[in-house]
Amino acid sequence: MTDCAKYEIKPDLSKNTAVKYLNDSILEGREKGYSGFKIILSENRQVYPNICAPIAGVINYYEELGLSFDFEYESFNYDYLRHTSLDKPLEAEKNINSVEMEYPLDKVWKYSTPEGVNALLVAYIKAVRQADMLGGGVIKGLEWCINESMDNVLNHSLARRGFVMGQLHPVSRRLSFCIFDAGIGIYNSLKNSKHKPVKELDAITIALQEKITRDTNIGQGNGMWGLSQIVSESGGSLRVSSCGAALERHGGEVRTISSGDFNLGKSNGTTLVDFQLDYSKKLDVVKALNGYEPTDLWLENLEDAGGNYVIELSKESGGTGTRQSAQKIRNTVINIIKETHKKVTLDFTEVNIISSSFSDELIGKLVAELGFTFFIQAIALKNITDINLAIVNRSVGQRMAQKYYDETINEEL
Repeated sequence: MTDCAKYEIKPDLSKNTAVKYLNDSILEGREKGYSGFKIILSENRQVYPNICAPIAGVINYYEELGLSFDFEYESFNYDYLRHTSLDKPLEAEKNINSVEMEYPLDKVWKYSTPEGVNALLVAYIKAVRQADMLGGGVIKGLEWCINESMDNVLNHSLARRGFVMGQLHPVSRRLSFCIFDAGIGIYNSLKNSKHKPVKELDAITIALQEKITRDTNIGQGNGMWGLSQIVSESGGSLRVSSCGAALERHGGEVRTISSGDFNLGKSNGTTLVDFQLDYSKKLDVVKALNGYEPTDLWLENLEDAGGNYVIELSKESGGTGTRQSAQKIRNTVINIIKETHKKVTLDFTEVNIISSSFSDELIGKLVAELGFTFFIQAIALKNITDINLAIVNRSVGQRMAQKYYDETINEEL
């Protein structure tokens, strides 16, 4: 073996055993005297957060022990895997105002501060609001689940950083998120507390109960319980793995693993929280949390003195020239109306001119979808110039004429 020799590892990212296989292979390579590794990755369309986030975390753990890793991609035809930044996770704290943060989904992020948690949370919520039509309450539920899972890493794991990845699946209408850390694990966090779990699985079960925390000065212990409640209310799925034990909950079914699941050893038990929500259905967050309704801070920042919500079009990163940008704003508007039943104002301040395609996709389709009467009750246009108003009026006229033709003329034919 030469000094530059690399120990090759080829994990199958479509399998749930990929993370354990990677870790076992690294340990095997170390035993053979290797300090450098080549990770060979095949492009696979079935690449999910519950594999990408922990693999990134495991590699980071061993890099801090002095090992080095190179990555080789076997296919150049499908580059989603490269896009995930699995080989070099994005640092939240260094990207707070970057373009990367505008598109946070489908990427592995690492974070180490409350500022990083907040930046990712805001970015995720905005991206999901823009991506599709959501059931009422989904955003509040998602915000709770992401915030509590990421915050636990900083407060309880003793890890220097956490890793997170999120995906939105429009066909199945599911949101999928995974949060991972290479810290001490849930059992080690709770073993010296008043709860004193006997085994690793006991610790996970206890952590999912209400008002469980190792230190009440840090928190009241409702985070993981609330996450479990929200996932159950959504009809989604939850997997919590730590210190070699795991608990999976899907609908009313619960499956547990007492030992043998992935971990990095007694002192580094690791914790993985993997959850999915059905975003197509209404989610009763108040019911899930036994009467408590969390505050939507993103919406609060949009609220004006009259209690309505204002979207400043000039501040939208996609601009006012494309259908893609308009579609994101339209999704956001409809989701706000569904969530709050309050009026939304589209503020055209500093918007000199909009394209006809932007106007049609945003205003024309909103009028066609909501109906003219409901549109004027639910949506206001503010500070719009004469030329932009003319473009909007033309778009609305054409869209309504098309709707009349589709619904009336076609039926007669």
